[in-house]
Amino acid sequence: MRRALPAIGTAGVLALAVSALTFQGPAFSGQAALSAGSQTSASLQLPGEEEDGGPAEPADYLTQKFTSGKKVTDAQIKQAVQQAKALKPGSGAWDLVGPSNIGGRVTDLAVDPAHSDTLYVAASGGGVWKSTDAGSTFETAWPDDYTQTVGALAMGPDGTLWAGTGEANPSGGGLTYFGDGVYRSTDGGKHWQQWGLTGSAAVGRIAVDPTNPQTVFVAAAGNLSGSASERGIYRLTNHGKDWQLVLPTPNATTGGVDLAIDPTNPKRIFASLWDHQRNSGARLYGGVGSGLYRSDDGGDTWKRLENVTGTHVSDTSGTGLTSDASLGRIGVAIAPNDPNRVYVISGNTYGPDKGFYVSNDGGDSFVPGGRAGGSSGFEWWFGRLWVDPKDENHLFNADVNLRESKDGGATWATSSGPHSDQHIVQWDPNVPNRVYLGDDGGVYRSDANGATRSWIHATYEPFNQSYHLAVAMDDPSRLASGLQDNGSNRTWTAAAGPSDLTQWNSYGGGDGHFVVIDPSDHNIYYECSQVGNCTRHEDTNGTTRNIRFGTRHSARITTDAPVVLDPSDPSIVYFGGNVLDRSTDRGTTWTQISPPGDYLTGPVPPEQDDQGSYGGLYSTITTVGVAKTDGNTIYVGTDTGRLWKTTDLGANWTEFTGKGLPVRWVNSIVVDPANADHVFVAYSGYREGDYAANVWETTNGGASWKNISGKLPNAPVEMLAYDQPNDQLYAATDFGVFYDKNGKKNWKRVGDGLPNTPVLDIKITGDGKTLYAATFGRSVWKIALPQQ
Repeated sequence: MRRALPAIGTAGVLALAVSALTFQGPAFSGQAALSAGSQTSASLQLPGEEEDGGPAEPADYLTQKFTSGKKVTDAQIKQAVQQAKALKPGSGAWDLVGPSNIGGRVTDLAVDPAHSDTLYVAASGGGVWKSTDAGSTFETAWPDDYTQTVGALAMGPDGTLWAGTGEANPSGGGLTYFGDGVYRSTDGGKHWQQWGLTGSAAVGRIAVDPTNPQTVFVAAAGNLSGSASERGIYRLTNHGKDWQLVLPTPNATTGGVDLAIDPTNPKRIFASLWDHQRNSGARLYGGVGSGLYRSDDGGDTWKRLENVTGTHVSDTSGTGLTSDASLGRIGVAIAPNDPNRVYVISGNTYGPDKGFYVSNDGGDSFVPGGRAGGSSGFEWWFGRLWVDPKDENHLFNADVNLRESKDGGATWATSSGPHSDQHIVQWDPNVPNRVYLGDDGGVYRSDANGATRSWIHATYEPFNQSYHLAVAMDDPSRLASGLQDNGSNRTWTAAAGPSDLTQWNSYGGGDGHFVVIDPSDHNIYYECSQVGNCTRHEDTNGTTRNIRFGTRHSARITTDAPVVLDPSDPSIVYFGGNVLDRSTDRGTTWTQISPPGDYLTGPVPPEQDDQGSYGGLYSTITTVGVAKTDGNTIYVGTDTGRLWKTTDLGANWTEFTGKGLPVRWVNSIVVDPANADHVFVAYSGYREGDYAANVWETTNGGASWKNISGKLPNAPVEMLAYDQPNDQLYAATDFGVFYDKNGKKNWKRVGDGLPNTPVLDIKITGDGKTLYAATFGRSVWKIALPQQ
């Protein structure tokens, strides 16, 4: 596997009680005391070294501010790569299952002017793809063993393809991932070479001089949660690898995000810098480092542009493009047929549009235009404008809906038809009025210049982003997956069972998250969209009945709220918010079985308290494990790093925080189906810039814990699955899927051929013969079990 870890920062942690705390009494009175303490997690190691991970440097979460983390050295990055490659694979090869008919987030797109009907797209977690049939079907044009997170794509006038790894779109409730620099291909994506900027973490845009393909600019965005050694605007002038930082950033939380080159005067370049950062709970997607700049000498010198006459109706602060804490992401575009016409869109720190501006003098001055954006409330997800190469007054703005103006931005309407959340538009120079679009639903084409309802969706694009996966226990072809911004999807319909596993169909909207299939009756199944909006579905006589979950008792619910069935009685359902709810009628009614308020989760620390639209999503339950041998025994983990157990259905609770366990986001709890005291737990510090692998085991009900991370590559562990008959533990990580047999910590890679993209869920079929992996960018894969 060939993926370098991004820069790793010291993780801010909420130091809770070092000793186990026990709650007594069903009345839920009192609150667990908090005290400071330090925790450990696995550290980077080479194969052959001590299997147990060493300690990671702790930090006090209560005093941790938004700061860059510690820089990872090149030697440590090489260690991590060697570590992953050195793990021997088990038998067999992974096979793609699907879906291929839905599509996932496309971050960038390049049309090949020299070959008709040919284009390339960058998928958020899916690499680079090529189409030779005008965007109907795609084939991979990117090595599977490279990092699959690609944030930017551009083609030079000589046909050279440039790809920037790492996605600059920041996460809202979910996740985006980082990369290892810039790559180039001179043969249409058949072969790629790493081409520097390995410390950039994410690339917002690549722009190639249209008159000189040896001059390339890159907007290096940096790492949201940790440090990045390369941020700002970089220039390459001689096809070497000696990138020059031509527009540095004013602080360690700012990076480059957008670029535009004047096609008639390539010495004139526009660039935007963006100050943005996040941790586990809070997002600051704006700041004083954000700004719009112009160079008139090919990037040697830059001038900040902030000469705005008047105030845009969306700009509640009245600060325009000047340096201000409210200034967020900025997008800039030049009209190709009138380069003096320049358009700018900006957002504010917490999401809404801040202003849309128009210049008719090449950026010397700007005036407010119309209301370009909709009412999305998260402009940081978009920040792009595109101008019709033949009409300076016809342009598109990225938003939830594709926004279109035909009068130079004075008025705006929606171009209906494509999926939501737009990221890239490009006109085809070979076909009049043909324009391509990439969004969270994949690739679209219009042959009517983007007119409303003229968009045609691609038919084969297997680069979906799965959050969760479910497999029917009696039918390994009956699958369901929750997809990022593509709802929940299944391989069957109410009237027919699974047939073609490449063709999935939707049964729930929004961002698809937890999906569950009743193990006793596969005609009963569940889906949740973001923030725990969950529905039970029942198939009967060729139709589906949908029953929304009843009222639950949590004041805070995370985006990826857990829904878990009791393994011994699937009519019992558990739902986690800041409290744990239990239903005995499949989600129709609920009873709270944990203490009220912040007992299980702890209060929201000030530094984690999001002041924008994502407030109320942190300090919650993130995973629930119910014992099959004893339905009264339940384990609960939280995003604040707290781990709990009850053996009497919530009357009393024991906390295991401390006990040497890390205080990190608890991603997964798996209880041995044959022994309620045998439990595995996986942690992740990803949102804090900590990439240590953390898998822990107890065999005595939590009295003591052992770090079994061993030789796992240091990357967040997203999900665990336990094959109890064969005593094999499987771990889904951001580096792939690994397994450990008989608790020896001698981890091996599961099979060959799985693309190098994060795996967020894994499931073992009821017959124990197959393992499914849901990837965040390359759809769902399967492999035969057991691995040996």
